[in-house]
Formats: sequence, C-alpha cells, structure tokens
Amino acid sequence: MIKKLKIHILIKPHLLIISIIAILPLSKIFSQEIPAEFRALQLRKLFLEIGNNWDDKTIFGPIRYDHKNITSDSLMVNARFGTRVFNNKKMLYGYGHFTFKKNYHGYLYPRIVDSPKQFYRYSGISRDIERWGFTSGETDISGISFQNDWMIFQFGRGRQSWGAGNDIQLCLSENSNPYDYGLLDLDFGKLRVRYFHGYLETDSLAYNRYITGRGIEFNNGKYLIFGLSEVIIYSGKNRPIDFAYFNPMSTHLEIELNDRQNNIGTGTGNGVWQLSVDYKPLEKIRLSGNYLFDEFTLDKQQTDGGKGSGRAFSIKSTYQIFYNKQSILSCFASIITVGTNTFKHQDGNNNFVQRSKPLGWNIGSDSKETKIGLNGVYNNQLIVEIEYGIQELGENNFVNNAYSGYTDYSDGPFPSGMVENVYFGSSRLQWWVSSYFSVITNLRYNYSNLDGNNLELNIGIDIFYPFNTTL
Repeated sequence: MIKKLKIHILIKPHLLIISIIAILPLSKIFSQEIPAEFRALQLRKLFLEIGNNWDDKTIFGPIRYDHKNITSDSLMVNARFGTRVFNNKKMLYGYGHFTFKKNYHGYLYPRIVDSPKQFYRYSGISRDIERWGFTSGETDISGISFQNDWMIFQFGRGRQSWGAGNDIQLCLSENSNPYDYGLLDLDFGKLRVRYFHGYLETDSLAYNRYITGRGIEFNNGKYLIFGLSEVIIYSGKNRPIDFAYFNPMSTHLEIELNDRQNNIGTGTGNGVWQLSVDYKPLEKIRLSGNYLFDEFTLDKQQTDGGKGSGRAFSIKSTYQIFYNKQSILSCFASIITVGTNTFKHQDGNNNFVQRSKPLGWNIGSDSKETKIGLNGVYNNQLIVEIEYGIQELGENNFVNNAYSGYTDYSDGPFPSGMVENVYFGSSRLQWWVSSYFSVITNLRYNYSNLDGNNLELNIGIDIFYPFNTTL
C-alpha cells in the first residue's frame, strides 16, 4: 500500500520582485561556473557523459563556460532574471556574466526563496521576517577570474567537484552547499594541476573550518584520463587561515607530522586521497572510477588492534545508444560505496560537511548504492532521466549528525547497525517550450524496509528574461 502521494501544482510568481532583482546581474562580482539549474550545464554534462570532446574532459569540475571561440576584445555582458517555481515553492534569481578582452570573466548568481529547506543546493538562512512571502536570500556562486589557454586564476564563491564520471564524485561534489575559495589551475596540454583553498564556516563556539585541495591529472586526449588528488579539512577555535596549506606542493601528512601548521598536533585536520580514472575502450563505451582513502592502517600493531581503514569507491559504465549533434540516448550502471567512518574525523569539526550537508556524495557515509539508468536529449529541448536502484544505509551515516566525530575505528559489519534498504525508481523530464521557458516534472517512488512506500510527484517551471549586450 502506498503511504502518501504528494502532487504540487504551479503558483503564479510575484512579477514585482522579478523586476527588482533584474538589476542584480549587473554587479561587478562574478565567476566562471555554470549554475546547475541552467540548460547549458545539463546538456554539456550529458554530451560529455558519452565520451565526446575528450580533450575537454577533466576530473576537476564543475563544468565551466567555454570561451575558446571568443575573438572580440569588447566587454560582453550576458544576463537574465527569472523565476523557478517548483515543489509548490518559489525562487527568484538574477544572473550576470561578463567577458572582457577574452580572458577576464565572471558571473553573479543571487537567489531569494520562500522556503529554504525545499530547494536543492540552497544554504541561505531563513529569517523571522519576510518580504512579499520570501524569507531567505543568498548568492549561490560569484567571483572574478582570469583564464587563458593554459591558466585559470579565480577568487569567488562556489563549489569544487573532483572525480571521474558524472554524478559519482566522492569527496567533492557540485551538489554540495557553496563556499568561498581561491583557485589556481594550470593546463600544460596532457598534464594539468589544480589547487584551491577556501573557508567553509564558523560555528557558535568560534570554531573556524577551512578546506584546501590539490590534484594532478594526465589526459592523453584520446581515451584515457588518470588523476591523483588530496583534499583537507582543517579547523580550530579562533583558528586563522593556515599558510602552511598555501603551498600547493605540500601534503597534509607532511605538515601535520612535522608540526608545520598553526595548530600543533595530529588531530587538527582531516585529509583524504583519491585516485580517479576515465577510460574509453570503445567508441560507444566509457568507464569511470574513483578510489578514495581516508584513514590508513599502516602497521601491524594497528591491524592486530582491529583498526579499520576509511575508504570509498565509485564505478560507472556508460553506453551510447544513439547520438547526433542535437540528440543523444545513453544508458549507464553505477556502484558507489562509502565506508562507515569515511569522511568523519575524531574531531567532528573536520568532517567533510558544509552547513550540515555532505561536501561530496549526498547520501553520506556508511552506505552503498547500485543503480542503472537511461539519459536522453531530443533536439536540445527535451531532457529525460530515468533511474532505478537500491541503497543500503547504515545507522552510523554521518548525515544523521553531521558534526559528530567517530569514537571507534575498529573493523565491523558494513553497513553498520540496523540497515535501511531503500529500493527506488525515479524519472525527471524537462521540456524547453521556448529558449526562455521550461516545464519540469519529477516522479520518485521509494520502498524502505523501515518506512514503507512513498510516491512523490512534483511539477514546476523555469522562466526567465534574457539581456545580452556588447559594450
């Protein structure tokens, strides 16, 4: 028996607020990333998923705007203002992007909403007062950057998403809450390196939390990408930003074990190391995988004491069924496994979370997922995604208490404790009726051995007004 059926119907947005927010895209604070809600990103992800344009593929995401064909030295401004009404809730947004002399870029993407918890990837704080029904606002991504054929230098707000394959990232994902950081990326052809350093948050007890990462990848330009990366969370009460981590050639272990950080000791930070591989063995087949270490068991004393290792891995295989320049159809199968204590630390301030949500895979730790699916695009106007799978969720998943540290790193059953098995099927359809108006439907069915059945249907729209000019 189905437990509940939720159907959300569209409501009319407040056009007055849309007019007011229209001035926001002309701000001088910008960045280079593509907002996840935009069709440009969705289409590029699906076309890259099947292995086309291998030279443009990288383990260092998220996907950015492509400015290779820009020849003008003038100031180019692309902006929009619009509304996204979904799940019976309203969002108003402004967006602005500029390019100056081909190499100077950026954008601003502010949003205001009437129900912060109902919008995906939204971390703004709800206020006690409201204006025209809206209770919260935040800038999702913003910054300034210089980018040419071999370098990206950027300061701003956004996310990093590191790993091979679409939607199987482990420690850093485009689905996390945003944070502020600076970034340096150097592209030497087949070899690429990236470094970033950022600030996450400060809690009510004045514990400051920071993030930093460094990685290297090799891309042969034809069928293989191989990458290694390290990402660190460090924290401390009233702790300032740590210049020891500014060195892009250093490592977390060397800094901590030699007391080079500004908070002495081996418990002030948490590092993870990841190996990523993208491989295209045949024209229509792409294989992607990531393997991650969080905690090493190095010596016999630790092994004899029953200490476990914190690990995670993800694998995805994609097959291209049909392809032309405007339409594609592909199928995939993926497996993701994250250990019980992976992404957790003895000091919970060093867990891989941002504003109570995972920085990486959104299901969290102590979990497994097996999934198959079908992705399609027709005439660049209709996007269809269908998935079916099973999730196994242990009771020590850190999403249940994002800032709690582990108390025992011993080997044990995985997933741990009372395991919730969730069978799910979902479909998502987005139809672009015109270049500036789309209709979105999401249908998801879950069956849980603990909570029973749940069927949810959501309907929404995304509509915006564009403004483009060259000065």
